[in-house]
Amino acid sequence: MIRRRLGLFARAVLMDLGSRGLVPARRIVGTPAPDAVPVVMCLWNRPDRLERVLDGLAAQRSDRPVRLMLWNNQRRDRSRYAEVLRRRSPEGALASVELVQSPINVGGLARFYLLARLRRTGFGGPVILLDDDQDIADDFVSTLLDAATPTSVRGVWAWAQGTGYWDRTPATGDDATYVGTGGCVLDASIVDDRRFFTALPLQYLFLEDIWMNAVARRHGWTLSHVDAGYTFVDEEVGQHHTLADAKAAFFDYLRSPESDRAWASARR
Repeated sequence: MIRRRLGLFARAVLMDLGSRGLVPARRIVGTPAPDAVPVVMCLWNRPDRLERVLDGLAAQRSDRPVRLMLWNNQRRDRSRYAEVLRRRSPEGALASVELVQSPINVGGLARFYLLARLRRTGFGGPVILLDDDQDIADDFVSTLLDAATPTSVRGVWAWAQGTGYWDRTPATGDDATYVGTGGCVLDASIVDDRRFFTALPLQYLFLEDIWMNAVARRHGWTLSHVDAGYTFVDEEVGQHHTLADAKAAFFDYLRSPESDRAWASARR
């Protein structure tokens, strides 16, 4: 019981620091260029994929260099990620890499802690979110940047949903109600309203993709599909397979008056 309470306390402290942009990221490769586009990624159970991710970003044909920001949620893979990055140097479009080695798994919400860190340091503009199970075409970054606006979430995994989470059809444009965090572009200012962190029910902590869309809609942002080249790989080790029922429940909660009341009363 004591160990569990200590774990919950540690998570609460990390989440509070993260939401304020106070979690330090260690610079490992290069130096972020002033005009770099941040690419933010969470790492989980795919240490063999990092080399491929770095190569894909280095190969980008983009007018802007890439600033890769990584958050590792898996303690047992720390040394493997660190070793891969120690062997790298700035190459092609990839100008720099920063890494947070998290003591606790806080799921994909961690990517938004990195957005809060960017905002705290004065960054403004679009950020690309990527997953470590995606291989991307060499124009992926430029395609997403061309599609970016200050009040939208646009991405490659987009759906138009009906009465339930799984009642969905592929979105073809601005008809989306859901855009996946893997392979999307959005403005970093989405985290300026602290309710992005304070209004998220803890039981749905690992469903940051659904939450991102809900917050964007509350602020009047549009959700859209972008046709950019990518493929999914190595999907079987992801966390999403265990979250199917929770996704449906969270979708229903977000359409309820209870969700509206929680948002209105949450700490700003």
